[in-house]
Amino acid sequence: MVDVFISYSRKDIEFAQRIHHELEARDRQPWVDWQDIPPTSEWLDEVYAGIQAADTFLFIISPDSVVSEICTLEIEHAIQHNKRLVPVVLHDVEDDQVHSAMSAHNWVFLREEDDFDANFELLIDALDTDLDYVKEHIRLLTLAIDWDKNQRRKSASLRGQELKTAEGWLEQSGSKDPQPAELHREYLAFGL
Repeated sequence: MVDVFISYSRKDIEFAQRIHHELEARDRQPWVDWQDIPPTSEWLDEVYAGIQAADTFLFIISPDSVVSEICTLEIEHAIQHNKRLVPVVLHDVEDDQVHSAMSAHNWVFLREEDDFDANFELLIDALDTDLDYVKEHIRLLTLAIDWDKNQRRKSASLRGQELKTAEGWLEQSGSKDPQPAELHREYLAFGL
């Protein structure tokens, strides 16, 4: 399992490496494209799989990342799969430059002038909020994606107690973040 997918501009790689290192130092499993893509694999497919597997999508906000086509593709994929979004500000940008999905969330400020240690603790707290709920979100989403890729076969649907548990998770999702994706709902309804 992956705790955090890190989305960043290549121009901010040193900061992304620092975030990666700090997360690992706190026993988190970050996913980042400089180390988690096997040789000869399809790069974007691996990035998308990393996003799908992660509990949280962390976006490093900077003037370079907000205009990056790749970062935008990553954000859109995270949104499509209703990932928990955590925006981290490295450098200030105008609010209207940031993807609207990121603007809707509280930002963690880790700029040069901010207290890195104190604000990084806020990031860790955000990552740890509703962790069991988020892990079930990931587990069910992974099953739903596999089901969808395999022509939505009945044999891949949930049954019995596993379906009841998943329905309970769906019922408690009302005010939680991230919300279930439409694919979650289709997958669970298919098992009924």
